[in-house]
Amino acid sequence: MNLTPVSHQISPSWHSAAGGLRLPPDEVHIWRVALQMESSALWACWDLLSPEETRLASSYRFVKDLREFVITRAVLRQVLTRYTGQSPADLRFESNPGGKPVLQGAQTLHFSVSHCSDLALIAVACVRIGIDVEHVRPGNFWQKVIGQYLSPRERAYLEALPAKSRTVALYRIWTRKEAVLKAVGTGLLYPPHQVSVLPENKEPSVVNLLGRDWFVRQLPAPGRYAAAAAIEAPAFKPKWRQWRFPVAKLLTHPRRQLTVASPIPQPTGAS
Repeated sequence: MNLTPVSHQISPSWHSAAGGLRLPPDEVHIWRVALQMESSALWACWDLLSPEETRLASSYRFVKDLREFVITRAVLRQVLTRYTGQSPADLRFESNPGGKPVLQGAQTLHFSVSHCSDLALIAVACVRIGIDVEHVRPGNFWQKVIGQYLSPRERAYLEALPAKSRTVALYRIWTRKEAVLKAVGTGLLYPPHQVSVLPENKEPSVVNLLGRDWFVRQLPAPGRYAAAAAIEAPAFKPKWRQWRFPVAKLLTHPRRQLTVASPIPQPTGAS
């Protein structure tokens, strides 16, 4: 089994992209998004959201969570525009029975989104895919929260590790598990403790769930993050993309009226 500490991974080369993008069947495009933005950029993100998305954003209790959702959803719209040729405002999302958002009218374009702290990852592929990123946090609280969702095999594996290695290994297992459940489309509605995602001798490893094989691999992640992806294709080539939000261009567009009861909080507020 290979659960190399996050800090020992080789960083990929992240490339920006301009104009339309072609998505070959054997590729997965993984976009990295920084979630630290000035207030003007945050307003530009807010203006890209649909009325339903602004209502959902306003329901968040903490500013940090609201900011993560607003920026990630706005960038998702901009990213998917590169593949569909539609304007961000014309994109329509719906949720499957498990709550996973899907793009209307694009059966061959699949995506998955994950955000945590100051980082978001967006995966785009021609087949079903799931992605997850987590901020590796030391401390018994988070280990207990995640630990209740582990399979017996995963628990045994962690208990056999030296104490100093367990936190990173725990988060790497958790990102793999979340990625699989996102790819399936159920999220945590499927009992997570019934899914074992430990890697075997090589990556990607195979997890059989609901009659399908899901190919799971750990992804390089910066700093104290762990990330993983799961896809229903046996072989796929990751292409790394860095998103740079075109704030200046967006701020030249006319502002629309907010359709929610309260305005978006400033990003410098309490978290």
